[in-house]
Amino acid sequence: MTTLYWDCFSGIAGNMAVASLLDLGANRQKLLDGLKSINFIEGKIELIIEERLVDGIRGLYFNTVDDEHEYQHHHEEHSHSEHSHCHGHHDHDHDHNRDHEYEHAHTHCHSDDKHHHHAHEHEHIHDHSHVQHEHGHDQHGHAPHRGLQEITAMIDAAAISPRAREIAVSCFRELAEAEATIHGKKIDEIHFHEVGARDSIADIVGSAICLDDLDVHEVIVSPVHLGSGMVRCAHGMMPVPAPATALLLKGFSVVFDHDVPFELTTPTGAALLRGMKARTATGTQTFTRVGHGHGSLKTGRANFLRAFLIESKTVKKKSDQVTQLTSNIDNATGEELGHAIGKLMSAGALDACLIPILMKKGRPGHQLQVLVEHAKAEMIENIIFSLLPTIGVRRCNIDRSVLHRVSEEAESNFGRIRVKKITTPDGETVIEPEFDEIIRIADENNCAPRKIKQRIVV
Repeated sequence: MTTLYWDCFSGIAGNMAVASLLDLGANRQKLLDGLKSINFIEGKIELIIEERLVDGIRGLYFNTVDDEHEYQHHHEEHSHSEHSHCHGHHDHDHDHNRDHEYEHAHTHCHSDDKHHHHAHEHEHIHDHSHVQHEHGHDQHGHAPHRGLQEITAMIDAAAISPRAREIAVSCFRELAEAEATIHGKKIDEIHFHEVGARDSIADIVGSAICLDDLDVHEVIVSPVHLGSGMVRCAHGMMPVPAPATALLLKGFSVVFDHDVPFELTTPTGAALLRGMKARTATGTQTFTRVGHGHGSLKTGRANFLRAFLIESKTVKKKSDQVTQLTSNIDNATGEELGHAIGKLMSAGALDACLIPILMKKGRPGHQLQVLVEHAKAEMIENIIFSLLPTIGVRRCNIDRSVLHRVSEEAESNFGRIRVKKITTPDGETVIEPEFDEIIRIADENNCAPRKIKQRIVV
């Protein structure tokens, strides 16, 4: 298993994440093929991947041409004093309209410096030709406002690996849940504005492709720097960090940079950390490779995302921190308790169980224990109060160790079934059929589940 360490001393944005992973050695062609396979109604996407030397540091730069042109246009039209507090240093997920229209005639690759005037060699990888490019703010079109369902369908249809698909969908789901919480809506009522644009989708899906290619199964991070000031969002001017960013980073160690009037961490960057279940780094590590992903804006200090690859011949247990919710209940029926357990698991609890206990005055009861990610603790707590006759829930943060586990399909003597693969600390892979599959096969064969479990071979 490979561990990735992101040094977020200058925050994290989606395009910087992709660039840092490419610089670590992620397969560039796999990235290009995967992003080209996404069916955008606006047309095929055009990408920039180039080597840059900034402040004496060599690294890679990744962006979409949509976002690059919008960034350049924004800075040509406004003085620094007019916009320094309105957007961050990255190619933002929510500061620009990113609405340039392109038509796509053919695919071509070339290396030159005509499009972007940098004093260094770089590579442009294009998937279309430009037909028209308008620069007046009133002339801009608008990228479609996609919901989670639409984005998930696009990712599902893309030619990327199952694990890359899982990572990308997880990131967007975390973002959707954060937006739903902020706006007081259901998750299926949320429509992404800037984060639903092609560039942001490319950042998240591109990061997922690279993470899968590098076989990264664990992400650890430094304290995440946020910046300060104000940022222009679809809903108007908002303080840094933007509301969604702040919620996504709940539980992370963060730094408020009051001397930097820019947004250092974007919603896309925060969604990547949350979607990968990243944790704040502790202890000592030994790394084998380092990569740099450059940003665009001059902030007065080094502006890149640094990535370290930590490889281990044996699979380590994943350690993280979760919230444990506990409540003692003596006035609920077994049916009520069972129903609550099902609802809590469906809502995103990591685990839930009931322990028989003897309460005061000799009353028999049950202790409800629920494990949940920090960001979902309050939501899960509210479900407990709504479904069960308890008047108090205790919270505590606990450390846990988890073996690496993935769910996927596999061939068996009963056809294709869903299985979970568990990797032990010594590197052995244990494959177990999902119990729902055992029940399904047992019903189809009019047989007891225990007999199917004995007979099934994966």
